[in-house]
Formats: sequence, structure tokens, C-alpha cells
Amino acid sequence: MKKPHRFSALIFLCFLLLFICSNSNAQNKAAGMLQTADSLFALKNWKAAKPLYESYLKDTSANCIGWNRLGYCNQNLGLYNEALKNYQTVLANKPSPPVRGSASIRMARIYSLQNKTADAADRLVQAAATGYNLLPDIDTVADFKNVRLAANYNDIKKRVYEAVYPCTAEPRTHDFDFWIGEWTVYKTGTNYQVGYSSVQSIAGSCAILENWTSTGSNSGKSFNYYDPTAGKWEQDWLGSGGPADRQRFYNGEYKNGAMSFTSESTNPKGDKVKGNFRFYNIDKDTVRQYFETSTDDGKTFTPSYDFTYIRKK
Repeated sequence: MKKPHRFSALIFLCFLLLFICSNSNAQNKAAGMLQTADSLFALKNWKAAKPLYESYLKDTSANCIGWNRLGYCNQNLGLYNEALKNYQTVLANKPSPPVRGSASIRMARIYSLQNKTADAADRLVQAAATGYNLLPDIDTVADFKNVRLAANYNDIKKRVYEAVYPCTAEPRTHDFDFWIGEWTVYKTGTNYQVGYSSVQSIAGSCAILENWTSTGSNSGKSFNYYDPTAGKWEQDWLGSGGPADRQRFYNGEYKNGAMSFTSESTNPKGDKVKGNFRFYNIDKDTVRQYFETSTDDGKTFTPSYDFTYIRKK
């Protein structure tokens, strides 16, 4: 009674081995096909690569890179509608940001060639949002000629710029722009020069960097930025005077013509020191910087320094 059972098990094992071998051969064949297609793609032989990608993908694959390359083959063969379908398949399969950006910029080129500038603009923005820095391409690449000729080209470019540099689209990040520039700095109310300051917008308008040099031997830098979570500005100062020459300023807010910060620190005696730090926007060429401190929990304040920045001509 056991022999038939062993015989059936043997037959099952044989079929299983045949299935595994068959499946392995199919996988090897598919892998070889994809490798050949990729080689032809690298050689820019779009016509020969196209049917291999189609055979490999068979409308069911989730290989986003494969679909993206098939789309590019069709695009270079002038088969724009086919290419767009391929790129839409790429996006539908939730690709990585680089692949999503690549598919989006290629779609933008096709839409521009078809004079569908609104669709092209949308794809340009989507590509830029993935980190694809295409700002120079818009002004130079031939495929974007129709975008450049569009009546709303400046608006399109602004949308793309803001996608590449999102801080530029946040109004509050520009609160402190009045301090940007090259300055000669004086003790307020006098002609006594105390230093120079070069204040720059950096990191795509996400921060302001101060480069301070005194007329003596000291120097330092401050890093100023708007925190959208807190809804406030912060400043981190690091001077050449060592650990004692470091300070953080919080709760920055531009109001009534001035950027105002607060600070808390401890003096060498161990006393808690509260500070008010203000930058008055006097006019386009004049900024007053004023810092006062208190050691009695804010009951009274004493000026620490009072400087006036005069813009260099």
C-alpha cells in the first residue's frame, strides 16, 4: 500500500523540478532580454531596444526604469503618444524621486513639442519638486521653445523656480531681506566705525548669513533662518572669542519696522541674563542693530551695544 504513495510522491517531485527548471529558464531569458535592451539603449539604438523592452514588460511589469526607458525610445522615435503612456505607467507605479523626475521632465518636453504649454508647465514643476534642477534647461533646451514663447512664460519659470527653491515662495522667509547687503558699521549717533558686515541670502533663500569683521581683531558669523513650524525666526551667532562668544536668539518676528529676537544666557557670575535684540529697518540703506540685557528677570534693561549699518555704495 505504500509503494503507490511513494510513486505518486516521486511523480510530484519530478513535476516540481521541471517547473522550477522551466521557471528558472524563463527568468534567465527575461533577464537576458532586459540586459540586451539596456545595452541597445546605452548605444541609443532606440528602434532595436523598443521591441525588447515591450516583450520584457508585457504591460504587467512594475519595472519603472524599464518603462521609463521604453518611453524614451518611443520619444526619440517620434512616437509621442506612446511615450506619454509609458511615462504615465512609470508614475502610476510610484517610482523613486529620481525616476519620477526623469519621467516628468521627459513628459514636459513632449507636451512642449505638442504646444501644450500648460501641461508642460505642470510637469516641469513636478520634476523640479523631486529635486531635478532644470532651471538652465528651460532657457536653453530646444524642446522647450514653445514654453519660452508662451505668453505666461515668466509665470511658468517662477513656478519652477519656487519648486526648486521652496523657501522663495514662503513670504516670511523674506522678512529679514532688508539686512542683506554690504555694510559699513558705526556706533549709533557717531562717526566712530566699529566694523564691516557682509550679509548674504544663502541656501535658496532659506537662510541669511552674516559675515562680521570688527575694526579690531574680532570676527564672527551668524546664521539666520525662519522656522515655519514655530512661525518664528532664529539666529545662531558664533564669534572668534571662543565659547563665551556664542549666542542663540529666539522668537524672531518682524513687526513695526523691526526684526526682534529674545535670548537667555548665563554670565560669568552665574546670573541668568535675558536679552532683547532688534534690527530696525530705518530705510533701504540704513539698519540699526540694538542689543539690551537684563539680570533682574526683565525688570530693567541695560544697552549692550547700539550699531548703525550704512550700505556701501
